[in-house]
This record gives sequence, structure tokens and C-alpha cells, in this order.
Amino acid sequence: MTSTLIALSYWLHTLATVVFVGHFVLLAVIYLPALAENPAALSAISKKSRKWMYISLLVFTITGVYMTIIDPDYSGIGKFNNLWSVMMLVKHILIVGMVGMGFWFNAIMRVGPLMSSNTGAEMALGRFRWYVNAMAICGALVLLLTALAQVE
Repeated sequence: MTSTLIALSYWLHTLATVVFVGHFVLLAVIYLPALAENPAALSAISKKSRKWMYISLLVFTITGVYMTIIDPDYSGIGKFNNLWSVMMLVKHILIVGMVGMGFWFNAIMRVGPLMSSNTGAEMALGRFRWYVNAMAICGALVLLLTALAQVE
């Protein structure tokens, strides 16, 4: 049962990664350039994807905690005595930064709804572009840190 749970955790964690990071990469390189003339469509994509982003973050949290606890390189909270633990610390700081950036742009600045308004749509589109590009870059860095943590 343990090996099945481990495999299921890795699968769900990877699937959540595909959804979360893939969403921002696709937004940055395909959807945003293609739909820059239609901010209302970008706003709709942002709104429709929100549920999937929250689900993927929940899956990340649950599977990530489990996978950390069972990892043989994990020495305990606050113990950074190997490359894996340092990479995981940096990765998790980056993820918290991504969540904070998402909260800032979506809840505080309300960039999505502003893109579909009659006033301020151009400014909101510029902010949304900055946000999407930053999230795509951060997501790529999270993947790089994950890969580096596996090399020892």
C-alpha cells in the first residue's frame, strides 16, 4: 500500500504541476500574444482557470507534505544539511512568492475584472502580461529547483 500511495502522490503532484505551471507558460507564450486584442477573453480565461489553480495548489500542499516526510533526504523542519533540503527551501520560498503574487494581482489589484472594463483595460493588460510572465518564469525556476534537488 505504501508504494501505491507514494506513486499516487508523485502522479498527483506532477499533474498539479502541469496544470499550475503549464497554465502560466501557455498564457505567456500562446494565449496572451494571440488574445492581446481581446482583453475580455483573457479575463474570461483567468476567471475560468481560477478553480483549477486552487485545486492544483491544494493537491500540491497535500502531496508535497507527504512526499517531503517520506523522502530519505528530509532531516526535519529547519534542518538544511544537504543539497536537497536547501533546494526544497528555495523552491518553497519561490512558491510562497508565487501565491503571494497571485493574491496581489488577483485579489488586491483585480487585474482580471479590470481587463474587461471600458476604462483601464490597456493598463490592466500590461499588468496582466507582467504577472503572467513572472509566474511562468517562477514556475520554470520551481521545476529547475526540483530537478536540481534530485541530483546528488
